[in-house]
Amino acid sequence: MSGAIRLDAQFSQPVRQVMSMLIVLGLVAAGGWFAYGRIFPIFAANVWLNGLIATVFVLGVLACFWQVVQLVKAVSWIESFAADRPGRPTYTPPQMLAPLAALLGRGGAQRRIATSASTSILESVATRIDEARDITRYLSNLLIFLGLLGTFYGLATTVPAVVETIRALAPQEGESGMAVFDKLMKGLESQLGGMGTAFSSSLLGLAGSLVVGLLELFVTHGQNRFYRELEEWISSI
Repeated sequence: MSGAIRLDAQFSQPVRQVMSMLIVLGLVAAGGWFAYGRIFPIFAANVWLNGLIATVFVLGVLACFWQVVQLVKAVSWIESFAADRPGRPTYTPPQMLAPLAALLGRGGAQRRIATSASTSILESVATRIDEARDITRYLSNLLIFLGLLGTFYGLATTVPAVVETIRALAPQEGESGMAVFDKLMKGLESQLGGMGTAFSSSLLGLAGSLVVGLLELFVTHGQNRFYRELEEWISSI
């Protein structure tokens, strides 16, 4: 069975999701601004590793907003197609809806869709949405991995420093107490440097993963709503 595409289809733009994401980023930026004096020494514990974590975090945020942009394009295209009014604006079919655009072609809203084809379209759209989510999921897990990597790296540098400090405290002939104390201070400095790397990378990695995961949650809500609306629109045929 098949039927004509309904002209009164309604799709929602992810306005609420975008606002929620901007609020989260605003709170994170405000928190970072007020806690800059405490965060910067943590970041400086290992500039290279923490800089890599910060770069992955920025990529994760950009990936989330990229998914929102793709969702906005998909909603705009499907609304323009469903309207099928003379003089309506023409949008390039987004990658998410490429199967639907290829099936409908230039037939406009009067084109008919077979029931068997609608199932394939929905499955293809769901697959493309999941593929886009895989990017942010990987970046979120990568932040956790880099945090753990920094933790083990810091501990790996701390343990040898402890051993060297203990060996350096062995009294030498003619060595004064101040010399021994100076060796102890140098050894503690190396140990604290390793612990600083371990804790700073863990803190930044977990915090970055939390923010990216929260942004991904908002994006997922918008994608799921679009998928439900698309399903209802096709099912109404």
